[in-house]
Amino acid sequence: MTVKQLRDNSIAIRRLREGIDTSNATCRMIAGVLASLPELELELQRERKAAARAARQARGLPIGRPRALDPDKAALARRMRDNGEPVPVIAETFGVSRATVYRMLADDEQKAS
Repeated sequence: MTVKQLRDNSIAIRRLREGIDTSNATCRMIAGVLASLPELELELQRERKAAARAARQARGLPIGRPRALDPDKAALARRMRDNGEPVPVIAETFGVSRATVYRMLADDEQKAS
């Protein structure tokens, strides 16, 4: 239940440690402010992440997790697959999961479309 639902049902909240008692207007206002702080923190986190991403992009740095296969290894993996090599063998050769190889191959197909 939310604080509003509790208030609508004439239920007061008393927090002894913080001295909050929602039976009076002042404490209801304080409770409302405290309840809005987590939402504010989420918005600030989003803004900080966006600013960090933009700063990395402006400096020409990579954004996100590095790829498991660099372009040279990916090209070799593609050639191996084109020559009929099974995906599990390709994955073992490069020390990556089969899902990584399948994802790389699927990305190639999407780019080709």
